[in-house]
Amino acid sequence: MIRKTVLWKQLVICAALVIILVSSSLAIEQARVESRAVMEAVQRATNYLISHFNSTVGLIYESEDTGTHWLKRTEYPNYHWHYDQTYWLYSDNLFAIYALLPWRPDISAMINETYHRWNPPPSNKFESVIGVPVGPDRMAVDVLLNYTDSYAILYRLHNGTIGDPKFPFADAIICQALTEHYLGHQNLAVEYVNRAASLWNGTCLVDSGVTQTYLSKGDAPSDIQWCTNFKIALVLYGAAVIGVDLAAHDQLLNQLLRSQKENGGITTLAYGNGTPSGSANAETTAAFLLNFNTKLISRLNGRSFALGVHERVDLAVAIFVAFALPFSYISYDRKSGRSSKFHIDGVERPTREVTPRDIARSG
Repeated sequence: MIRKTVLWKQLVICAALVIILVSSSLAIEQARVESRAVMEAVQRATNYLISHFNSTVGLIYESEDTGTHWLKRTEYPNYHWHYDQTYWLYSDNLFAIYALLPWRPDISAMINETYHRWNPPPSNKFESVIGVPVGPDRMAVDVLLNYTDSYAILYRLHNGTIGDPKFPFADAIICQALTEHYLGHQNLAVEYVNRAASLWNGTCLVDSGVTQTYLSKGDAPSDIQWCTNFKIALVLYGAAVIGVDLAAHDQLLNQLLRSQKENGGITTLAYGNGTPSGSANAETTAAFLLNFNTKLISRLNGRSFALGVHERVDLAVAIFVAFALPFSYISYDRKSGRSSKFHIDGVERPTREVTPRDIARSG
């Protein structure tokens, strides 16, 4: 009777292991496919930024767009430089320093050297992505720092009047969330991230930039009534740094992936249904890549950060091994009537709990 009961239990265990093995294998394979697609997108985005790097200027230009620059239609009526002659110290090149650091540290270092040589004042916004607290959201002004016949160097300074909180902007909310995180106000930081993420309707982050009908001085014409992928990248980044597991994480990431053009850049604009529009630019592409600087995210987080594709693969493997090991090596001891020994390679060993070290990756 005991033997039949034991055999039945062993069959149940084997069946459970088969189910775990199949489900885990499918999950791991799916994660690997996702990981491969994402890493290909990361490589293409990296190549896009590198292709926009001008070694003479020491910076990455704004975009390959061939149209009239939006600055000519707003703050600088005499602005004659094209997008591929326009170099923003921030946010474009500040983001690029850290976006390229894991993949092309040589280019990152050259941009960093140029950035600090010009030594722009704090933007009061963009430095929040690298660990610096910023103040409340303010109106911006674009400063033409230096120019020649062939290029112009600018930065965007947020030092104007404080924005009205009744009109939320997703990027400003994330900058505030990061600031609260750095100041140790974790609950408030999480609240801000969730507030920004709540603006997502499945295809667009519907903030005041999408709904407003007037153009403020200093805003690009594309800043209103368009969905912006740049803000999506910042929401993902802010959530990773602060450690918020977003329910819409995969939707947000997929929106960025579908907005990647053949040249590897990410378009900053999209229609309300999520369809990408227009050219790619350095700012959005660099913001996308920031999400894959895991060392930066881990350092700013101060603890384990939200799981990316690679981590989900590792977790699936760890879960399978954690379930499989205790059952695979336990055999029934007929004399004692209980399963109390490990039998590995024919050697009987005392049982013990499987520790994290047992299932950790080698290396």
